[in-house]
Amino acid sequence: MHFAAGVNLLEDPEKPRYEEAYAEFKRAYEIAKSPNILGNMGLCAMKLERDAEAIDAYSRYLAEVQGLTPAERAQIERDVLTLRAGLARVTVETHPDGALIYDTRVAVRGGSVTNVYGPIQGKTELGLRQGHHILKARYGDGVEVSWESDMAGGESHVFEKPAEKSVQGAAAITVRPVPTGFYIGVIATGALAAGAAVTGVAALATHSRYDTENDGSNPTHATDLRSTGQTLNIASDALLGAALIGTLVTTYLYVSRGSVQVVRSSPTMGTLFTPGGFAGRF
Repeated sequence: MHFAAGVNLLEDPEKPRYEEAYAEFKRAYEIAKSPNILGNMGLCAMKLERDAEAIDAYSRYLAEVQGLTPAERAQIERDVLTLRAGLARVTVETHPDGALIYDTRVAVRGGSVTNVYGPIQGKTELGLRQGHHILKARYGDGVEVSWESDMAGGESHVFEKPAEKSVQGAAAITVRPVPTGFYIGVIATGALAAGAAVTGVAALATHSRYDTENDGSNPTHATDLRSTGQTLNIASDALLGAALIGTLVTTYLYVSRGSVQVVRSSPTMGTLFTPGGFAGRF
């Protein structure tokens, strides 16, 4: 089932889906241990630029599968030779252990290629394609640390997770408080919108009365109703425009709000202090 799924993914009418196919072939190989699957694994790994894995799968395929045609064997041997020539073996380590490594090779031509490795435990060797790479270690709490380099092989790097900043021995965290102006803006915008609704309803009612009473029996009154309706329309439009402006201003205040550091006095107490004093509990 997994092997058939991998083949179908390679034969997708839109374009081959190598990453998903590779996962299916690896699962099929774990179950069946058939060396014939190694050729498919090698192809997918090569297309994904997981070159060390491609070399391993192709080498075992050539060694374990009998009856390969001379053309297929020659093609795979050429691919392995090319992969070995462009392979960069890079050693990475994360402190603490357990981070995922997101590797992006910035291609000179075409799109960039990204692969994910890990979670990393201790020193781990990655087989990458030579070129300019951006590696990010992502820890379980979302913290990321980056390393960018031109990889030729032999490089090593230790990703150090930054320690929490502290103030007088207490852990400091960064928050983005909502400014008072935002709440004022929300209230003002709501009032303007309500005013626009009220004057709009009044304008509609006045227009309806004008249509009813504009029968020529009392032209002066009809003219007054028409004038009142126009005034209400203008007022409604002005209030609505002001409400829209208020919405934009409050949205900007919320999105552009700054960040500040607050100090957590103790992980066990859960009391949150700011430079100005007691702020609450969490």
